[in-house]
Amino acid sequence: MLRKYSADRRTQKTRKALQEALISLMFEKSYDAILIQEILDRANIGRSTFYTHFRDKDELLVEGLQNLRKILRDAQLATPVASNMKYERVIGFSLAMFEHVHSHKKLYRALVGGPGWVMVRQHMEDMLVQLMKEEARSLFKRKGTSEVPFELFIHFLGATIMSVLTWWLNFRRPPPPTEINALFRELVIPTLTAHLN
Repeated sequence: MLRKYSADRRTQKTRKALQEALISLMFEKSYDAILIQEILDRANIGRSTFYTHFRDKDELLVEGLQNLRKILRDAQLATPVASNMKYERVIGFSLAMFEHVHSHKKLYRALVGGPGWVMVRQHMEDMLVQLMKEEARSLFKRKGTSEVPFELFIHFLGATIMSVLTWWLNFRRPPPPTEINALFRELVIPTLTAHLN
């Protein structure tokens, strides 16, 4: 048991060192210009060890987003829901999302516009779609005046939050998370109320 615990700690330490090495390099050069060898040198880790944990630097980059899902799901579940505002649980993570990005804005800004951002943005959007699906499916109006399929409805919400996020990151002096969250909500709440019970 002790050996397994030590191995788990060693694995976590290795993965953390690789992620920190990649992040520090992203502050110095564009993501697409970073070589695996530079990550290895920065983390002081061997090539075979890297490939034991990751397929490539893209997988290493995306791995860093795993903790974000837990943060957002916790925020979503902690959202109080009034009977006339059931949609709140669906987007209950939105402020936590903007706060997270704001607290790591230097890193996100280093990504925006480059090849790394395309991948990170898609991964984040997929993650948000999954979070919203879990809460929205039972509330979605199956019949009525709308012909909008559930999958399109969820895709629209995911794409909207990522578009707002990208737009926000391009500001030199962006408004605070509470303001951008209010703007995001102003855009999506009419859609939520129209399509959820």
